[in-house]
Amino acid sequence: MNSKPAPPPPPKAINPKIQQALQAYAQTVAQLDKAADPLSKQQVLYVLLLRDAVETCLQAAKKISLAEKSAILATLSDLDNGLKKQARAIAADDKLADCRRSRRPPETAWWWWLDTELTEPTGHRLDRFDWLWNGLSVSCLVFSASFLTITAQAFSAVGGFDLLQTLSTLSQATGLVLVAGGTLTDQGQKLVKTTLKKLNIPPYFHSEVTLGASALLLLGSYGVYSALPQFSQHYYQKGLEAQRAGNLYGAIEDFKESIAFDSSYSDPHTHLAEVYQNLERFEEAQAEYQDGLLKGDISALNGMGTLILAASAEGGSGELGELSGLLDAEVLFRIGLNQAKPGDERLKAMLHTNLGVTLMKRAEAEAESDEAQKQLLASAGEQFQNAIRLEQGMAQAVNNGQTPNQTYGGQGVAYCFLADVYEQTGKAQLASAHWQICEEQAYPGSLEQYEDILRLGDNAVGLHLNTTHILEASQN
Repeated sequence: MNSKPAPPPPPKAINPKIQQALQAYAQTVAQLDKAADPLSKQQVLYVLLLRDAVETCLQAAKKISLAEKSAILATLSDLDNGLKKQARAIAADDKLADCRRSRRPPETAWWWWLDTELTEPTGHRLDRFDWLWNGLSVSCLVFSASFLTITAQAFSAVGGFDLLQTLSTLSQATGLVLVAGGTLTDQGQKLVKTTLKKLNIPPYFHSEVTLGASALLLLGSYGVYSALPQFSQHYYQKGLEAQRAGNLYGAIEDFKESIAFDSSYSDPHTHLAEVYQNLERFEEAQAEYQDGLLKGDISALNGMGTLILAASAEGGSGELGELSGLLDAEVLFRIGLNQAKPGDERLKAMLHTNLGVTLMKRAEAEAESDEAQKQLLASAGEQFQNAIRLEQGMAQAVNNGQTPNQTYGGQGVAYCFLADVYEQTGKAQLASAHWQICEEQAYPGSLEQYEDILRLGDNAVGLHLNTTHILEASQN
């Protein structure tokens, strides 16, 4: 500390106790002003107790003239101003607060409460931008709250939080509460200032540090928000695993979670519709297939067509009766074939097979003439042959090591239906050969498909088919 002129000596008072107390107080204040090292707690207590002593003497003095009293108070005022100039050194490191707790002085003894009158230094050149930093901090918090609201709604869409969702939401919410509290409330601002002081961060950087914390929170909230598609993919894969394991109700929850995180993702809608269809919840399946259709998912076209076929088998009817339902299914399968992307051979094979089944059912329903039935059966046979060619191409890719050997629902069933077409058209030898391949290679993909095969002709080959994929898709 820089040395300053010593305060004026106390006046010569009639009361020697007052003069003695003022003298000791003046000397101690002068020593504090010249002290180079941080003040000790003992030094702080000593000067404050001396000030107590001066106050006590003044209160006890009775016979003091007005002139003498004014002179004493003028000197005391100068000494008190000198004490106040040392307020920051006295209050440093909570020394004054510790002394106050041990003394428990009244609030009228202002010298024991010097720390409450301290204000942060002002006038630093960086402080003129605080309004901008504070405004940006509030903007960051507003956007963070928006992103947090969106993610929380996505997490809770299905009715609960798992561990991953809980940790993500709590971390964001905790950060938002802490930063917002420190930015928008008086108590929070005091707490932030105290914390930053302990970290030795200058006061003129407090607004900048708060902005940095708000920006980090915004980045974190946006990061979680932008990761919602990854969350969607995570729950979609969980749903597929549950569906393959036969846990259909678990698959429903997972697919719903996936849709909640990314409603534009069409695959969960289609697979959720498949699960609903397997559970014969046709109205819910139709809603999900329609959502997939709106998003341009070709698989949804195939699924909606199979749903119409299933409804027809259950005796359902459209506005123009059962035939209208079969025509609607045929239109969907043909559109799917026209729009299927190159390389999606499995989907094309399924569309050809399902279109062939639809044409067979039309041949059975349209009993107007034998010629019409023959034409429909011939068209159905062509569709089954197309499906078989696609499956043979996929099998060749497996043999060449280009793709792994993995069976799937619907594989090889085209042989079964084509065998029945050959029987109905009098080609017994071809029918027998295809029945044999059907028994060896067919994997019905759904209960409806398996039931259709069981109804074919008088052949009991359907009783010997591998039903692995039916159980994966339908058991609970």
